[in-house]
Amino acid sequence: MLDIMIAIFLIYALFAGLVSGVNELIVQMLEMRGKVLFEGIAMMLGELPKPTGIINSLLRKLGFDKTVGATETKALYQHPLIDTLSQPGSKPSYISPTAFSAALVQVLSNDGSLIALRQKLDDRNATLGKLLGPMLDEANDDLEKFKTKVEFHFNEVMDRVGGWYKRRAQAVMFFIGLILAVFLNIDSIYIVQQLQENPAQVKKLVEEAAAIQASEAKKQNAAPVIPPGSKEGEKNATEEAKQQIEDLASRIDKLQNLGSPIGWVCSKQAPNQSPDLLDCFNYPVSQNPNLSLIGWLITALAGVFGAPFWFDAISKLFAIRGTGKKPEESTTTPATSSTPAIQVIVPPANNSAAADIPLNDFETSRLNSEDIEGLQRALGIPETRINGKWSEELRNALRDWQRITGRTVTGRFDEPTVLALLYPEA
Repeated sequence: MLDIMIAIFLIYALFAGLVSGVNELIVQMLEMRGKVLFEGIAMMLGELPKPTGIINSLLRKLGFDKTVGATETKALYQHPLIDTLSQPGSKPSYISPTAFSAALVQVLSNDGSLIALRQKLDDRNATLGKLLGPMLDEANDDLEKFKTKVEFHFNEVMDRVGGWYKRRAQAVMFFIGLILAVFLNIDSIYIVQQLQENPAQVKKLVEEAAAIQASEAKKQNAAPVIPPGSKEGEKNATEEAKQQIEDLASRIDKLQNLGSPIGWVCSKQAPNQSPDLLDCFNYPVSQNPNLSLIGWLITALAGVFGAPFWFDAISKLFAIRGTGKKPEESTTTPATSSTPAIQVIVPPANNSAAADIPLNDFETSRLNSEDIEGLQRALGIPETRINGKWSEELRNALRDWQRITGRTVTGRFDEPTVLALLYPEA
């Protein structure tokens, strides 16, 4: 029974990696992170109206709501501190608390003066007056203290925004998983039935799972160090989308080449006749169409949990089974979603000192010590070693996270990586 569980968990792990990859492409194309962040700030400033009707609610959840009005929020986004964080025509996916508070004060006061800010917030019947007026009172008209209070509230709002994004991402991943499960015919019920009748197939899948576990354990944290502004760094940035598509194709091939009972069966044709497309969407003889929908739904749900969850489960099953390497102790609770708990690898003493400096323009211009502390926590580095500084330990933790989430291993931070860590998708 354990072997069957390992076999089907391997299928789930590879399938979940495929779902996550497709989801990431959709998130980038629709700019979902930036749109959700804009909604969160509009809500904070009291400019996010409640959608009326099911269609409008659905459009907002998918990021197609135009958010009519929101004049203060739009003015805030036009401020150079915010506007320069993204490409023209796009919304930034991440805004630091310090940049937000500084831009907000300047937008509300026009000239950054305390008198103008006080006049703007004097109307306590308005949303801004209700929210920010008491903060200015408590700060005793000290702008720096006021900014600190705004930053604290901004962080609290971002926690809620993270919850919004997580729920939306889970829904999107489920529908992606369902479409892929049907398209690739990955029916959980049928797979279990076939594995119970084919011990040789189970053995092959267990061996494949053991090989994948071993290869993950042997991977070295040896991503090349690319200095800022190098041509190699530019190449990596421009080919990121191409690499993602190639990764998706590789995951599909790996799923199809497992030798597992997945995929559609084409009807037999005459020797010189090619099968019609519709002929390749036939059920295997023993597959019950009435159970297929349930099987696809189960597979889609498995895709939401994420590949790290299933690989972690496989590792634990190998430990129970008495073969394979026992899972190492982790500094964090095992992941239960597509955002994994990260096992921190303490670097050896002879690691390169280049890891102690920013390695690309994004790290240099967009990440301060406060951001680095947040990334250290997200990657599971113990609290006693969190210092807001670049280190080889942080690079190793990032590479480990990139590997188990199916990303290109670089050891460098970019905008999608930072957002995935600070604002988990699921």
